[in-house]
Amino acid sequence: MLDIQKQIWKVKILTKEVSPGVTRFTVEFLPRWFGYTLGNALRRLLLGYWYGGAITGLKWEWADHEYFVPEGVRESVLDIMLNLKKVRFKVDENTPRQQWISHKTKGPGKVYAGDLKWPANIELVTPDVYLFEITDKVSTEFEVRVEKDYRYFSLDYLKKREEESEDSTIWSLLIDNDFRLVEYVKYEIEEVVEDFIGTSKDRLIIEVGAVSDKVDLKQVVSFAAHQLVEYASVFVFDDNYVDHTVVVEHSDVEEREVTKSVNETEVKVTPIEVLALSERTRNSLLKNGILYVEDLEQKTKSELLSMKGIGKKALDEIVDSLKTLDKGLKG
Repeated sequence: MLDIQKQIWKVKILTKEVSPGVTRFTVEFLPRWFGYTLGNALRRLLLGYWYGGAITGLKWEWADHEYFVPEGVRESVLDIMLNLKKVRFKVDENTPRQQWISHKTKGPGKVYAGDLKWPANIELVTPDVYLFEITDKVSTEFEVRVEKDYRYFSLDYLKKREEESEDSTIWSLLIDNDFRLVEYVKYEIEEVVEDFIGTSKDRLIIEVGAVSDKVDLKQVVSFAAHQLVEYASVFVFDDNYVDHTVVVEHSDVEEREVTKSVNETEVKVTPIEVLALSERTRNSLLKNGILYVEDLEQKTKSELLSMKGIGKKALDEIVDSLKTLDKGLKG
């Protein structure tokens, strides 16, 4: 990393579970514009390439086309296939690239993905996905093909693969599908003022939403980051000179001292600039090390008055500005 990192301290990442299946990653701090570079690249990788398990084929007894309606079942095979596309699995190195799994269900009643028995080498992460409803006292038998991959499998790709394969199965219906476990990714960059003379740095905030709260999003982000590092290394040429006087190792950058009174799980995300303060009052706060609104909330009136450049007038200005955000001082 660039030696400018020494001026903005060691890069740290904070993780926070916003809600089940949603995690926010906050990186503090990066040189200016690096936040956009990393944020955009990671977002594309997270949405486009993630290793997971999905269903790409179906065999239903007596069904030789998608419009077949099984006896005693409310939905057509086409409707069932559309529901099967929503089912997702966690996989690992012990999971076969593809496997056919047989199921047998009895009615009457609704059938969900979690009602079926799945092998131990895959973990179902979407048990609440509705599949079909059996309306009569009948039993149904069917097989699904579960594959693990990281791309989108189109119908054309699946058809061509079936034609070229010696293990092509008769009466198997193809299901185009992707394998990602991520529902959405969004990121934002906050420009943080380092000091009163205007030096700035980036705070990168990435929020990732999964298809289920059973997905380990830290593992998902790690996979994407690893791919980014591997591909970026292609551009490191051994026969070219790099001036290492402007480069430092991450371990050589000093740690920032963490204030003990602040909960380590809290992420300071509101810069002091959002407050409607005069330039003199804002600069006084920055010179005293108060960079965020969250810092102000930890201070009492007496503590602020003891700081250099903060008087009664400035204190009243701060209190009034905090009220506009429904916030206040500690006491």
